[in-house]
Amino acid sequence: MDATKAIDTQVTLPVELYQALALQAQVHGHSISGEIVALLTPLLTQASTELAQEFAAWEAASDEDWLSMEATLASVDAVAHSRMVEN
Repeated sequence: MDATKAIDTQVTLPVELYQALALQAQVHGHSISGEIVALLTPLLTQASTELAQEFAAWEAASDEDWLSMEATLASVDAVAHSRMVEN
């Protein structure tokens, strides 16, 4: 993570969570802020991947809906054309 492109923010944490983060940060050689970033980054990447997969599934379903609609309209058009020829 590029520290020059960081936004300073404030987060309020329960004491127990802060203590656990402080201990984990110490073990990993990070600051508490660095530890929070290290923990959040994979979650955001995973969420981004899941969102992309969800969008692809939605797009595929949308394509199927359009193909189904086109088939229905073609069928209705064929029936209408057939009736016009009969009359």
